[in-house]
Amino acid sequence: MDTQDLPINRKESIAVARLYERIQGELGMEILAGFQGIGRPVFSSDVNRPGLALSGYLEFFANDRIQLLGNTEINFMRTLSHAQLQRRLASMFSFEMPAFLLSRGLEPPTIFLDMCNRRGVPVLRSEMSTDEVISKIILFLNQEFSPETVIHGTTVDCYGVGCLIVGSPGIGKSETALELVERGHRLVADDVVALKRRREDNLYAETNPIVEHHMEIRGVGIIDVKAIFGVGRVRNFKRVGLIIELEEWDPEARYDRTGLMDDTVEILGIKIPYLRIPVRPGRNIAIIIEVAALNHRLKELGMDPAQRFNERIINMMKERSN
Repeated sequence: MDTQDLPINRKESIAVARLYERIQGELGMEILAGFQGIGRPVFSSDVNRPGLALSGYLEFFANDRIQLLGNTEINFMRTLSHAQLQRRLASMFSFEMPAFLLSRGLEPPTIFLDMCNRRGVPVLRSEMSTDEVISKIILFLNQEFSPETVIHGTTVDCYGVGCLIVGSPGIGKSETALELVERGHRLVADDVVALKRRREDNLYAETNPIVEHHMEIRGVGIIDVKAIFGVGRVRNFKRVGLIIELEEWDPEARYDRTGLMDDTVEILGIKIPYLRIPVRPGRNIAIIIEVAALNHRLKELGMDPAQRFNERIINMMKERSN
């Protein structure tokens, strides 16, 4: 399987508006000021607590990040006189900042909101605790800034293992996935599979928002898996644990018959276990993929059946030779 030509995309920035729209419901956010700057770009997946900047130290001010204000920052601003706070804020606002985010439903000083309105810097507020806001914002931004690519294939959650099925057009990827869904497994994506590398160095397959959980079955047409089989047979994303390539049976080719070969494929810098399965009449590919998924689970638990069988044979041969 050649992955050298896969296009790799990574966002350089996202708009504050996207952040607000995507997690407004989860964080219960509201906009307090600076609405005209909602299109400002965010360049980093980290957040910054600008306590040092408010104290006047701006040498290493991480101004390209979301600025999070919690109890410490808001109470510190209240200890400053009006003139002091104005000078400190003026120094801070000499830098371009994407937005401020307040936790715990805190109420900032009026002078701060007035300055954000004049400079067009959005001020968002959540009722959630500071730790919860930080964790959810960083998680969302990490997902947004993750490197991603698109591959032609099908992804199915089979016994808890994300199986990415690839192969040449017409080899039977969609039909195999459809049989797996009918057997109780869950479809993640068909035909167009978006792959993202998460911060924990895992590869995730995601549903294409246009295709969603539709499949093209030759001779039948487009079907809606979610409508036919129910919501329990689909999911929107899944960590990829196994890549399975289907190919036409080649009598001259050498296929792994022992399971001792640990082949991998590298996508977005992550190595994923790889199997090559030949297809010919009479082979039930769905059942083979089920067994491959279960075998992969055993390996993840530290039990390698092929290796244990090989060791057993070697030990028997040693005993007989003695």
